[in-house]
Amino acid sequence: MRFLSIALTLKYFSTAHAAYCSGSPDPDAPPNTLPTQQNPTQQLLRSVENGAVYSANSNSDSHSFLITHLWGTPYEQGFAHGTMMASEISDFFTSTYEYLGDALVEELPQLRFPEWFLDLVVEKGLDWALDWTANATAEFTAPEFFDELKGIADGSGVDYALLLRIHMLPEATKGACSMIGAADTATATSNLLQLRALDWDVDGPFKDHANLIVYHNDNDPDRVSWANIAWTGFIGSVTGFNSQKMSISEIGVTFPDDTFGKESRHGIPFVNLLRDVLEKESTFQGADNRITDADRTCNLILGVGDAKTSQFNAVQYSADVVNFITSDNLLPVNDTWHAPITDITYFGMDWLCPAYSEVLHDQLVANVPLTPANMIEDVIAITQTGNLHIAVYDLAENNVYLSFARKSSDDGKNDREGDMAFERTFTRIDTAALFSTPQPSE
Repeated sequence: MRFLSIALTLKYFSTAHAAYCSGSPDPDAPPNTLPTQQNPTQQLLRSVENGAVYSANSNSDSHSFLITHLWGTPYEQGFAHGTMMASEISDFFTSTYEYLGDALVEELPQLRFPEWFLDLVVEKGLDWALDWTANATAEFTAPEFFDELKGIADGSGVDYALLLRIHMLPEATKGACSMIGAADTATATSNLLQLRALDWDVDGPFKDHANLIVYHNDNDPDRVSWANIAWTGFIGSVTGFNSQKMSISEIGVTFPDDTFGKESRHGIPFVNLLRDVLEKESTFQGADNRITDADRTCNLILGVGDAKTSQFNAVQYSADVVNFITSDNLLPVNDTWHAPITDITYFGMDWLCPAYSEVLHDQLVANVPLTPANMIEDVIAITQTGNLHIAVYDLAENNVYLSFARKSSDDGKNDREGDMAFERTFTRIDTAALFSTPQPSE
């Protein structure tokens, strides 16, 4: 494998970056005027005890993605997931591991590994570094996470160690992403509108395995039903919402200021913490308390919205700091590129990222009052954020709008869309219908 040379090269870049993020949106970026697909057609592909998988937009290969429904205990949900989707899970996890090991450094521009992880890779190798990360975070991780992962391994036949290693990848990387939380005077309905735009790697296998995974936990008093916008077989969460109208956003911080303090290698992986927010909390305060009380690790900006109360908090997050941010105390404040906007909390690509934050600010101001339509058409498209996937949460209206990057198998000959999620057709999902999907009888 060539990962050693990749790690050495990436380590150089990780220690040589400037104080602010680089890059900027194209000044000639066009709006996204593609019509949103309403109520996507769904084709049942297969079902087992405790699970069913559908193809959404099955009449359009260009925009199709999987919707997986799971019932039962964590192990039963994992076993159903693995049994139904063994080949897809094997393909995703195997190809992801091979991509990490064999891709050239120029093919990994957005997998921004921290120096501590690269040091482990250089000294011990990729497997050792991922296993070390798993061991360092295990005591902070809920047992049901491992139960579900064991169920996936048993159902699919995919090696448990491989599944666990790939689940450590987000903890060791930092995607450049964007988020918005807007309500009251900033939205047309006064209800909460929230953006989660994932800017990460679009050269590897991630774009080919988009999966909306729905956990039906209504019969479990300790868990909330929730939906994970992720990849087949991946059970941590970076994007998602629950049946209690709560939703999450997340940004990896590669360009912090000194207010973040220290990072840690020992704590709960943030994808597990975000999952716990959705699966175990039904109130805004409960989510805030969970984040405050967590053993935190890396530098992030988290976002938590509650459409029941039209509340949104961004969270400056590190091992040392948990700082809740709203439109009334926006941070960092810069009158040029991160100026406050009434009733809108926003971050473009990083903590210190002037070029994207300024464009995002200007598009938000120009489009108030915000709607899902003008967020998709102007704010997101012209800021050019969300290359891998995007969720616009309008949960007060039981809607979420999703877009995914073009799949490798789609040559694009029959459409005029771009390759990035922000320049592609969005699909509206009725969340009430999603959570009321009946369990198949076996």
